Amino acid sequence: MNAASITKTLAKLNTESSEYSLGFKRLISLPQRVRAKYALSANIDCNWDGLKAHNMQVSFLGELTEKEFINWMKFL
Repeated sequence: MNAASITKTLAKLNTESSEYSLGFKRLISLPQRVRAKYALSANIDCNWDGLKAHNMQVSFLGELTEKEFINWMKFL
């Protein structure tokens, strides 16, 4: 992702409801094309178990620090 996309993602993240977990807010803040590719990768890793794939994504994104999340987005 380029710097502008990362900035937009972080801005969108700050507008999400506080009722959601950090990992879920990060997941739904990702651009659609990134989220689709990430979902496909997670589903392949989890042998097409959608719930397990979703939980894995949310858990992974929730465990990252702010700096790690930004660095992760740079490689997408």
